Order: sequence, then C-alpha cells, then structure tokens
Amino acid sequence: MSYKNLYLYPQNIFLGQTTSYEEADFALFGVPFDGTCTFLPGARFGPTVIREASCNLESFSLRSFRDAEDVKICDLGDVAVVLGDVNQTLDRVEKVVGELKQDGKKGIILGGEHTITLGAIRGFGRDVGVIDFDAHMDLRSEYLDQKISHATLMRRAVEEGVEILQIGVRSICKEEYEFISQKKWNYVTALEVEREGIKKAVDKIKEFQSRKDRIYLTIDMDVIDPAYAPDVGNPEPCGLTPSQLIDILENCDKVVGFDVVEVTHGGRITALVAAKIILELLCTIKVR
Repeated sequence: MSYKNLYLYPQNIFLGQTTSYEEADFALFGVPFDGTCTFLPGARFGPTVIREASCNLESFSLRSFRDAEDVKICDLGDVAVVLGDVNQTLDRVEKVVGELKQDGKKGIILGGEHTITLGAIRGFGRDVGVIDFDAHMDLRSEYLDQKISHATLMRRAVEEGVEILQIGVRSICKEEYEFISQKKWNYVTALEVEREGIKKAVDKIKEFQSRKDRIYLTIDMDVIDPAYAPDVGNPEPCGLTPSQLIDILENCDKVVGFDVVEVTHGGRITALVAAKIILELLCTIKVR
C-alpha cells in the first residue's frame, strides 16, 4: 500500500484548490505534531491555520509577476501523527517524503513543530543541503532528557552527515556555542542582517548551493521578529522582517522541498505571514 494512502488524511485545501497527484509539480502535506513542545503549545494546529490563511490572500506575486494559482500543487492532507511518539511520527514523515522524492515531486510540508524537519531530511536523503531559517540553532545534545526534540533536531541531522547553513539565528546556549566553535559552523545571525543587509546571507547561500545538487529549506517562523509573527512555539525578539526573509529566499536554488513550521493557533497574523512566504516561494522555485 502507498504510504500516501496509509498515513495521510484530507484536510482543508491550500489556496482552496488542488490538482491531481500525477499532474502536480508540488505535493503539499501537513504534520500536526507538537509532542516535544516546551513553551507555547499549539503548533499541531499550524497546518489548519496556514491553509485557512492561504485562502484569504491574493495569489499573484508582484515580486515575480507570477500567479501561485498557475503552479501545479496537490494538497495531500495531513499525516496521521502518532500522539506522544516523535520517532514513529518522524518515520511516517520520512516514508511519505521518500515516496514524493521517488515520484519526482517537490515537497511542501506544513508544521507542526520543527522536529518534523528531521523526518523530511531523512526522506530526501542525507546528501541534501539544508538551509535552516531559525532564531535558534537547535543543536543541543539533548533537552529535558529528550534526544529528539525541537531543540535537538539539527544536532541529530549533523550526526547523520547532513550539511547545514543557518540564517537568522539570535538565540544560543553555551553548549551550542562550544559545539559550533569546534565545527567552524556555517551561519548568519539576525544581527548581521540588521546591520549589514542581506548580502552576507545571500553570499553564504550561493556558496553553499554551489557545493550541493539538491537543497531543502526549513523555515521556523520564529526566525521572524515576533512583532510580525507572534504566534510561534518559542518567540525570540530582534528577528528578521518578512520582507527580509523573502528577499533572501528569492536567492535559493536547486530546491527539492521546503517546510514552514512552528505556527501556533494563537492569532492569525503569523499564519498569514507563513502563507505569504509559501506563496512567494511557489512563484520563485524553478519547477524543472
């Protein structure tokens, strides 16, 4: 049996329309999981509120002069997550993504907490280059006795041989700082973007992409300043603006998939920003 049929169930449709899986260039699904949340809960409602927000935005982009409604997207619904079991949930995400990869589809994943990204990375393969837009580095060895959580997923990815570039970081613990100091870590802080503009981030992205055949983007919505995106699991002041983030994203190439995670069910502001980011990416990413 197909993993898409086994693990996914229909929900509201992104942009209010969908095409057949066979004809689609992009396959979208949600992962309503926040089982390792340690601060503000509700990311499990992220896929629902992002879809709702998407239906209330105009689909035409004045950046690319393309219409997202012309992009062939199949909304597959949501993964049937295993409540309280992060490992089984990640396994399901990995298997679904692996099937999308096999079928030549670009994946779009709506979180859900950031931990779900680990399943997506595994599904696309360890050789995929990951560009992580996040306020936090998520490089702890463990957090609250958990080896796999929203605070450790990038550490697990590194241990599995994945190369990562992080953009927009501004929150770090001593353990993480010692880790990146030993690794000569590849990152750009939000402060650097604020003081110097987006050039350093764009240059880092272009250099990173030159060494990779495939790129996966993961966008933790807390990378954006809480003035614009307050409804996230772990808000952190002094972040990027939505325009800064989209300006940077326009320089991403070789993209095989992306996720937008950590949107909670608080207000609708963050969901609207998340939906806008997805719309702009859909109009920017090269299909072939």
